[in-house]
Amino acid sequence: MNDSATHRVPSVASSSSADVAPSPCAPSSRRSSVRAVAMAVLASAVTVASFAAAPTAVPRPVTAADPAPRRADAQWGAIAARPDGHGYAFNQPSRAAAEQVARAQCERPAGATGACDVRVWFERGCGALATGNFGEWGAAVGADKAAATKAAVAQCDAHLPTEPCRAAVSVCSGP
Repeated sequence: MNDSATHRVPSVASSSSADVAPSPCAPSSRRSSVRAVAMAVLASAVTVASFAAAPTAVPRPVTAADPAPRRADAQWGAIAARPDGHGYAFNQPSRAAAEQVARAQCERPAGATGACDVRVWFERGCGALATGNFGEWGAAVGADKAAATKAAVAQCDAHLPTEPCRAAVSVCSGP
């Protein structure tokens, strides 16, 4: 119903209908009033919630000058791969070092930098890479080589329903 139309309402004085102008209490006006009140209440609630959720202390931004604290016993490993080979690292002092060593080992036989991608990295655990015949792969971490290998093969097999994947490498870092 549109707001400019008149409404037919029964007259109290007679049984005939009379044409009257829309009243401010007509359903469409009432709906807009309720909608306006609801929007005002919602806006107030959002404003209050944003102030209530605001932190009381200003967080200090992390910069390059603030390296993440490194544990003395951190031992990282990584596995990098290319379509026809892989490389790995273990017992490295940081994730970045493990990734760099794994990439370098992978790229050396290829004779090209940028040929390998890190597929998995881990700290004080084991990682494995499984590959299939059509370029698919799976990588996983686990508490030991067997668990990591099983998970990597399962992940690889999920991509290809025809040939089973095989473990390409599994390596552990740390005690």
